[in-house]
Amino acid sequence: GPLEVPFICMTQQAGLGAPLDSNCSAPTITSYVYRSTAGGFKALADPSQRPPDLSQTTVDGRTVPFIVRIEKGTLNRSIYEIARLDDPAGWNDRLIYIFGGGCEGGWYIQGSETAGVLDEVMLGRGYATASASLNVFGTNCNDVLAAETMMFVKDRFINAFGTPAFTIGWGCSGGSYQAHLISDNY
Repeated sequence: GPLEVPFICMTQQAGLGAPLDSNCSAPTITSYVYRSTAGGFKALADPSQRPPDLSQTTVDGRTVPFIVRIEKGTLNRSIYEIARLDDPAGWNDRLIYIFGGGCEGGWYIQGSETAGVLDEVMLGRGYATASASLNVFGTNCNDVLAAETMMFVKDRFINAFGTPAFTIGWGCSGGSYQAHLISDNY
């Protein structure tokens, strides 16, 4: 359908710089974090440099460094994020798409945050995670836009990493509402 008007770009607030056009496009950035042996994630400037407190994780019998590659960019006027273990041997061929809750009247904005993709448990088990700001109903309650955005992000994931064996939709409240509407309608 037609694009929402007016529409407020929030790429600057999302750390992607000023929007490049009226569709809120911004450059795609890649960053890395690692799980510390002390717990939690820490920023990693160079994934080829192994910090002394880098933990390991085992996925399907393969032990890999717990380094996570995070891609952040824009698709369908939304901010998106995709996270996956950096070592391809650590991906279990499954994707978890995370939907955010809310729906308290959020409309006409891009949103600056996704529902979050740094899930230590799921990433440590080899799942990739993805989310987008227009899949957070607190940002925008439009279920058609949510479905279109999820489709764009999943297509980006497939082009970058391959087709997952399956995708799990995950969210609470407005997040579960999106997952159910999208699977029911499409």
